[in-house]
Amino acid sequence: KAGKIPSFAGDYDLLKLTLTSPNRKNKGYVDLRNAFSDLNIYEDVFASCLTGNITLTDGLGLMENVPIIGEETINIHVKTSGIKREREEQTTGPFKGSLSEGIINLKFRVYKISNLVKMNEGMWMYKLHLISEEGMINLKSKVAKSALDPATLEPRRISATVKNIYKQYFKRGRKPINVKKLFVEPTRNLTNLIIPNQTPFKAFNFLAGRAVSAGKHAVGSSFVFYETVKGFFFVSMETLMAGGGTGYRSEMGEGDGKELEYSAPEQKVKEVYTVQPKKVYAKQDNLK
Repeated sequence: KAGKIPSFAGDYDLLKLTLTSPNRKNKGYVDLRNAFSDLNIYEDVFASCLTGNITLTDGLGLMENVPIIGEETINIHVKTSGIKREREEQTTGPFKGSLSEGIINLKFRVYKISNLVKMNEGMWMYKLHLISEEGMINLKSKVAKSALDPATLEPRRISATVKNIYKQYFKRGRKPINVKKLFVEPTRNLTNLIIPNQTPFKAFNFLAGRAVSAGKHAVGSSFVFYETVKGFFFVSMETLMAGGGTGYRSEMGEGDGKELEYSAPEQKVKEVYTVQPKKVYAKQDNLK
């Protein structure tokens, strides 16, 4: 209905855009809503975490007064204009509570400043480059452990290993409200791999390269690990083609050994690949 949907691309309400620094004397935040001119958040199925950037026009000397040295936190709360929370929440499966209601509430860390331009006396324009908090935690952590079940010392599913690593490095010691959701597609093959002192994200991708889906709809092994504004995903490309995992609606097993069960019609996803020599057309044109 008119008034309940965005009227143009980029029609949103910026409810919160703040910068917080542990080096600020009064430990308060700086409201950036009147200082920013451009804000971008990037999702990539081949990137392990969210990134972003924000362009500021600074007439208050934030770089010197805060100061901005790479330890700052950016809080972003954005709402799609006109959208109201009216749909019922999905109560089963991996997407429980994850339906998009046009609301994005994220926390980033600043890791770089670029494009520094002096506008006039006392006025500067520059770009802050952002990475999700988990991206920063990842850089400070190393995984050096066996994928064997610690209780029985037996090989276990790769999906169980992924959940265990995520719990250890991204859940432990953090408030539940700050922990992002993780959707792990069940895998069929067992593993006794030893993760050789890698960062958690690199370990997830190391395991993704060896995972095989347990669903009959997904006959390949093209797993990816990535982050969206709704959380992290360890999932096969075939499942994404089959609807993004919405077929997983029930859980089997108990405790940490719970695995999702695919309940949708198990129609195999078809993938078509075309192989041709590189720059073959350019060579043919030259021959003519």
